[in-house]
Amino acid sequence: MSTSRPSKPPVLQAFVDCETTGLDPFLHDAWEIAVILRHDGRDEEHVFRIKPDLMSAEPEALGINRYHERVSAPDWEWDDRETAARSLHSLLEGAVLIGSNVAFDAEMLTHLLGRYFDQPRPWHYRTVDIATLAVGSLYGRAAEQARHGNAAWLSRVAQAVGWPWRSYDVSRHLGIEPPAPGAGHAALPDARWARDLYDAVTVPHAGHAATDEELAAMADDALARLRGGQR
Repeated sequence: MSTSRPSKPPVLQAFVDCETTGLDPFLHDAWEIAVILRHDGRDEEHVFRIKPDLMSAEPEALGINRYHERVSAPDWEWDDRETAARSLHSLLEGAVLIGSNVAFDAEMLTHLLGRYFDQPRPWHYRTVDIATLAVGSLYGRAAEQARHGNAAWLSRVAQAVGWPWRSYDVSRHLGIEPPAPGAGHAALPDARWARDLYDAVTVPHAGHAATDEELAAMADDALARLRGGQR
């Protein structure tokens, strides 16, 4: 008599973004957190709003994410901190975190969940940064061209994406427009953008990944900018 091993549950994808009062997870708080949890091909959107301590907040950070403007809206409501933390811990258990500079979001979440859990990192140990993934896709296409005798494509990509990589520029090279200035630096639009860029690279039928012709045009545009706008 043979017995089969129980199948492992699928590893979920969690597209995340945090709006914070600053860049130091030991001093600053995440006050808006978005999670888009992908399960069985469906995306479930969750947004948590947690009232922060503003004593050590960085004015520049509050300006960038329009903190005072947004929280003063008539329909704005704060969530209970502990309830939100427990919901987040449950949502993210075992999931792979995906986002723009997602290591930063993971640190902010760790300090929030650490107030209530002995294990403040319930997610999968491997996280995915969308800018790194997207640049890898562009270099992969260039490497394929190099194998066919056109080594110049590698240097074209290097010139186009620059260093260090700017996620918005890289996103546009793959046909994904980042959040508009009015919507940017809000958690849910940024999480949606991370999802769309991830899909542009990883979903074959998404139709967003750059074609060879688009990559060539991208390189030409980048070279033109380096020459001061003259082709």
